[in-house]
Amino acid sequence: MSAEDLPATFPYIGDSPLLEAFVRTLANQASVGIFLADAQGQTLYVNERLRRIAGLPGPPDAGACWLNALVPEDHDLIATEWAAAIAQDRSFSREFRFQRPDGSVRWVMAEAFPLRIGDGPSSGYAGMVRDITPRQLALDALHACEERYRSLASLTPHPVFVYADETVLFINEAGAKLFTLPATPPLEGRTLSDCFAKEFLQDLPLSPPAAPVERQCTRHDGTIIDVELVASPVLFDGHPAIQVLATDLTEQKRLAAQLRRAQKMAAVATLAGGMAHEFNNCLTAIMGFSDLALPLLVPDSRAHGHVQQVILASRRARDLVTQMLMFGRQADGAKQPVSLDILLKESLRMLKGRLPNSISLREWIPGATHPVFADPTQVHQVCVKLLAHAERAMSATGGVLEVRLDNVDLSSVMDGHELPLRPGQYVRLTVSDTGNDMGVADQLQKLGPLFAHLPAGAQSGAELGTAQQIVSEQGGTLRATSSVGHGTTIEVYLPAIIPPGTVVATEPERNRAPQLTEQRESLAERDKER
Repeated sequence: MSAEDLPATFPYIGDSPLLEAFVRTLANQASVGIFLADAQGQTLYVNERLRRIAGLPGPPDAGACWLNALVPEDHDLIATEWAAAIAQDRSFSREFRFQRPDGSVRWVMAEAFPLRIGDGPSSGYAGMVRDITPRQLALDALHACEERYRSLASLTPHPVFVYADETVLFINEAGAKLFTLPATPPLEGRTLSDCFAKEFLQDLPLSPPAAPVERQCTRHDGTIIDVELVASPVLFDGHPAIQVLATDLTEQKRLAAQLRRAQKMAAVATLAGGMAHEFNNCLTAIMGFSDLALPLLVPDSRAHGHVQQVILASRRARDLVTQMLMFGRQADGAKQPVSLDILLKESLRMLKGRLPNSISLREWIPGATHPVFADPTQVHQVCVKLLAHAERAMSATGGVLEVRLDNVDLSSVMDGHELPLRPGQYVRLTVSDTGNDMGVADQLQKLGPLFAHLPAGAQSGAELGTAQQIVSEQGGTLRATSSVGHGTTIEVYLPAIIPPGTVVATEPERNRAPQLTEQRESLAERDKER
């Protein structure tokens, strides 16, 4: 607005002192700082408000220069920009800081405009200074909060990422690791389609409280994971965005599936126990009436032989029912008197059906052995693991698998190696193979004949380590010997239950060795006929 335009919008005041008083009154009562400068930028006047904002001394019209109140770090820059605006005869606008005598700092926004009469050059400058300290403190607090957010989000082990307008604004290290995103180029600024499939983040609920959503994600390495996503709207760098918290559910779902399978197995065990009881009742009737009918038949007749086969088959079925009852009613760690010969025969019966022709089975089970006090399920697991280990050792070359069960008296040192067991009666299970498992041989030679733990990494070592742990829990021990070219022999010792007053017949162990092979062959053939 020029001076010629003033009468059209401003009433005429003929008395100049009155106009001066009017301007001074407005300047001193204004809620913003006001200053007046000449054409060279020298301050002519500052109002009371500006004096208080900048902490300038003296009365409002003392002509103190507001540049003297600048923070030292801002002085040179603002003075240079103010001089440039004066030299170019243009307006000035800038944010900077005042440092008052009491040491406090105020943020201000200063604007100055040239005063012109007509089209001539400016005759001075009128400026306004607004205190923006509260706004600046709020911005600083916001920036501090955002910095803390970035720091926390970066350090948290939970995957977090933020996006807006189909662009990734932030993703922490855990998120990049979960989704196997490459570190180069930088993830921030990349499009969502470069990082995730289109349907992965589609239609996420944002209404508070945000509901978790389960999605499947195909990672960059090709694996598929189950992820729970929680999305919420946030302000990121002062702009609206969407924050997503991700939780990997893959392992949790795998454990849940294992739990369901375990529950199914528990249900199967209960069902097997009930069926075994019913089946046992039927077997009792079959065996009872067969025993009654047998004396009534001619000994050499065909009917007599048929009834004998019925009795033999019923006894084998009774052994199987015993195993089913043990499986159905026993919990982990529940111990009871167990006939190890029954458990071993059942394990061998299952093994025979799947042994390759290159492996010959020789077994020495001379009738019933002393019972042992153990968990039948875990002892059965030991039998299966030892037989599987021996079979695996001979899978490539074939060989002979020998199984022996007998009663032993550990009142003296055996084979030159002292067993870590108390003297007494034990039941010994021996499993021998003729395989050349060099890995197991080396391990056993390093660890000695007695071992409780084998090095991790080999499947056979893990199986034998588990077997040793189970045997130790039952009060026994496991001994293994191995030599290259002769295979491996594993012995399991379990304490036997001897009723009071029972006379235990002792027999030298090594006196029977020469006839052992013939007896094993005979018993194996006899068992095949059964």
